[in-house]
Amino acid sequence: MLEGLSIGRFRGDFEGLERMAHASWRDEYGQASFPNFYRPAFLHYLFDRIPEAKKDHLMAAYKGGEIVAFLANLPQRFDLRGRICDAIYSCLLVVRKEFFRKGIALDIIRAAVELNRKYGYDFSLLTLETGHRSTLMMDKLRAEGNRIESVRKSGVMARILDIDRVGASEDLKTYEKAAIRLLGAHRPPKAAPGVVLREYRAADLDACHALLDRYRQTVALARVCDKAELAPELEYPDVARTLVWEKDGRVQAMINFILHDHLGKKVERWAWINHVAFPDLSLAVRVSFLWAYLARIRDEGFIGTIDFTKRGWPAGPFYRARFIPYPRAVNLVSWTFNPEISLKGIPVVYEIQV
Repeated sequence: MLEGLSIGRFRGDFEGLERMAHASWRDEYGQASFPNFYRPAFLHYLFDRIPEAKKDHLMAAYKGGEIVAFLANLPQRFDLRGRICDAIYSCLLVVRKEFFRKGIALDIIRAAVELNRKYGYDFSLLTLETGHRSTLMMDKLRAEGNRIESVRKSGVMARILDIDRVGASEDLKTYEKAAIRLLGAHRPPKAAPGVVLREYRAADLDACHALLDRYRQTVALARVCDKAELAPELEYPDVARTLVWEKDGRVQAMINFILHDHLGKKVERWAWINHVAFPDLSLAVRVSFLWAYLARIRDEGFIGTIDFTKRGWPAGPFYRARFIPYPRAVNLVSWTFNPEISLKGIPVVYEIQV
């Protein structure tokens, strides 16, 4: 460990973390845009639900009173083929750019692993973008003999809602915009007769929880949460929203999304899909439901929306609603502590996406 560096509990300096993360990500992504995962409102949405007794799960490295690295460990429960497991979702790893290649990231990861073992977690999930520094670090730690299992590779789907604003913000090349137009991914959403969405209300919590809990019956690894845990994910000011379709006095479908600012040449807001449930709808009605969602958020000024594949719901309706594959992929890996279980090669996982 570097002289004068300490690793411990995050001190709550949200603005300092955001500044540090932006400089680090800009160094890696250059002029390309990236989502502001470190917006204080989004961090509060994630962190305020962690019990006070487990606030040490939010780890940071400090030098001279300044934050130079960060890693969040979010306590969660999962249903693994009928077995309820206590787990961690490790995310938001970032190191100040002046401290790259000094071993700080490995130090904070190892500190987190020791903490996870102390609390007796069964496994820790990490989502790694292909080619990202964190992926290279996991490869190194796996080579050292740590039990890091590859769970699932997930693709990214995007739906463009305002091609001109996307092009300006993302600095799209002429051929990239031409390809989007050729695929029709820029066209305005179609009308969705018979499907009228409304904003989620607190009275919908039971119905939405029941819909999402059904994933435990259809996928091998599914997140488990009670209603109190789910409620802030469905509705949180300026961070999380849910739209529902109610018919015959019952919530038939719901879609929940996170409001993320993408930092490119301009700052633009995208909707990142977090939860979807429409198990009893036909393919045609699922597509209409998605068209209604797209029309709603387009009218509200979102320039696009993103989803990830292999999360429990079918991709087919999304492609019919003119989502297109985005040239990025993420790998879900598990640092598995419990010798009695294995998560290797689970094809579909229902989980949140941070």
